[in-house]
Amino acid sequence: MRQSKTLEESASQYPLTSRQKDPSRTGRSSKHVIALALRVKGVLHIDALKGALGDVVERHESLRTRINYSETDGNLGFQEVLPPLPVPFTVHDVPMIPGRSRDEMAVDLFVKLHEELLPFSVTPSLRASFHRFDDHDAVLTLLTHHLYSDGLSVEILRHEFAACYRARLSGIPHALPTPVQYREYGSWEREFLQSEKAATARRFWLDKLAGAEMYTMPADRPHGPDTLTSRSAVKTFSIDSGDFAKVAASATQNRCTVWHLCLTAFMVLAEKVRGWSDITLLTVDNGRPVKDFHGTIGFFANLVPLRLEFGNCQSFRDLMLLARKASADAYQNQIPFETILEPVPDLMSTFDDSRAVPTAFIYISSPAALADIEFAASFEPVVLPEEVPSMFHRGACIWIFTVLPSGAFRCAVEYEPDAVDANTIDRWGSDFISLILAIADGPDRAWKNR
Repeated sequence: MRQSKTLEESASQYPLTSRQKDPSRTGRSSKHVIALALRVKGVLHIDALKGALGDVVERHESLRTRINYSETDGNLGFQEVLPPLPVPFTVHDVPMIPGRSRDEMAVDLFVKLHEELLPFSVTPSLRASFHRFDDHDAVLTLLTHHLYSDGLSVEILRHEFAACYRARLSGIPHALPTPVQYREYGSWEREFLQSEKAATARRFWLDKLAGAEMYTMPADRPHGPDTLTSRSAVKTFSIDSGDFAKVAASATQNRCTVWHLCLTAFMVLAEKVRGWSDITLLTVDNGRPVKDFHGTIGFFANLVPLRLEFGNCQSFRDLMLLARKASADAYQNQIPFETILEPVPDLMSTFDDSRAVPTAFIYISSPAALADIEFAASFEPVVLPEEVPSMFHRGACIWIFTVLPSGAFRCAVEYEPDAVDANTIDRWGSDFISLILAIADGPDRAWKNR
């Protein structure tokens, strides 16, 4: 990619990207972290593990970047790239607990990791702990701050860590490509926002969102910042791997993806709950608009509104095709969320209604296999049997759709108990899963009056 340099940049200081701007001061919260736990089995070498983590930090400047915010305006500040630093790495010998298996203890460690804090100003923005059951079985936990990474970054970290570890053990250099640095995304973004393509995207969103308001679910009671409980709650709804394989196959047969099918199910649910057939959903995209940054660790995830006007659709298939087109149009016209909001400031006004629940959607595919990298006898993510509360910005209802490594599907709904009853979430989640199965089984069926 073409690199640029502005007068704002120095040898180690660079302007903030749109994702790093933080006027509300919530993004820099020490709770705003990304957690990963890996079950590692085989002959392990602690020094090589430490060195491999250091190699990743050296390769990716974002993990050794410090953000310096203006004291008066969180939109102002700069990124400061620091020299490579060793990753804090602790080793713990884990005693067995009567009545608990190692698999259960690995889950316990991952759950506990979600409670840990990491200040955004600490560098490097990576913390590692090695929990050793014995010399051939352990759990490696990794924690980064979200200002310097995101969900896709964790997969990049996992892959590169394994490659660097193998290289240290074998003495054969890894073949990883040199990554484009995150600071270059800031330069690319500033240039892009001045381009005709960005102007076209602005016109698209102005037209698409005219008269729209962000969809919310109805609250069971008025709520607000003063009514929040000590923590949010989570309900999990699942489809086993056998049934989900049929769901995925049905989506493919209709030239759609599982994400499109999930959107279809929620359209039907939204009409059932609210009676609306024109909804705008707040979704999260990986935010990497050009392939140059597909291998870069950094905070790219972007909020993307999807407007779905489906009153004229007849069948489930019609809804799926509508969801596919809306998703494709949104991706092709992707710009920072705050830029989308500039001409439509009232889009988010519904989120201020104390009788409604702000709603957002995230889709997470199964982690890529590391079959091409010999790390240890086994090197797999620890999967929680149930999701745990992890919302750092309170007050919303987050729907997280995940394809697990087993091939099963999980829908986790994180919500605020002061606003919504558990049995309400149970009803919404159960209806959603039933709709997914019904859509996959009969895409040509009429969607109304269900």
